[in-house]
Amino acid sequence: MRVGIFGGTFNPIHRGHLAIAEEVRKAIGLDRVLLIPAGRPPHKTGRKIPPAKHRLEMVRLSVRGHPDLEVSDLEVRRRGKSYTIETVKALERNYPKGTEFFLILGLDAFMEFSTWRSPDELKARCHLVVVSRPVFLFADLIRLDFLSKTDPKPLRELDQGRRVRHEFPLTPDTRLILIRVKAHDVSATQIRDHLSGGKRLKNLLPPLVESYIIKNHLYEGTTHSS
Repeated sequence: MRVGIFGGTFNPIHRGHLAIAEEVRKAIGLDRVLLIPAGRPPHKTGRKIPPAKHRLEMVRLSVRGHPDLEVSDLEVRRRGKSYTIETVKALERNYPKGTEFFLILGLDAFMEFSTWRSPDELKARCHLVVVSRPVFLFADLIRLDFLSKTDPKPLRELDQGRRVRHEFPLTPDTRLILIRVKAHDVSATQIRDHLSGGKRLKNLLPPLVESYIIKNHLYEGTTHSS
């Protein structure tokens, strides 16, 4: 079984998140993608975030109609900060032996990968799937110590749109998979700003998620940064 792990604050989850999950699933043949809202994201301190129960429910509502996307409350139930390595270990215990895990993350997050807890162990336990993000360049990956000897040509071709996928070994058992995904003109920051200012969302959210936000008065009357 091939299982994608797509974690995040999901503050809030939007159509761009769902499109990326589906695009990656199809591109590398995943059996399912788990969307895992962070309970207490360690890299996003000092910012007001809606309670995990609301973010979890929004993700649950968003995957209706997406049979290959599933929601896990693993990090919401766990006490303390949400570290990906602990999530991967828990999933390994819950899934049959031989299951391959693919950690999906944006290029921006991957550039900070060395600051994560136990990055080397993560690389050994699961494949890493890095998707394109606005402004960030795949060519900059050679700045990372463990990728400094990587051939830059395929990375530039990804940035230029001449290639949509490139992969190479991370460890004897895992691979780094780079995917240029379709650009989506939507961000959680943009949505929060629209909501706080009372602006129309123009189909940026799944309808059930938008209704939930309005019903529970989330993001009203506050300003937000990324």
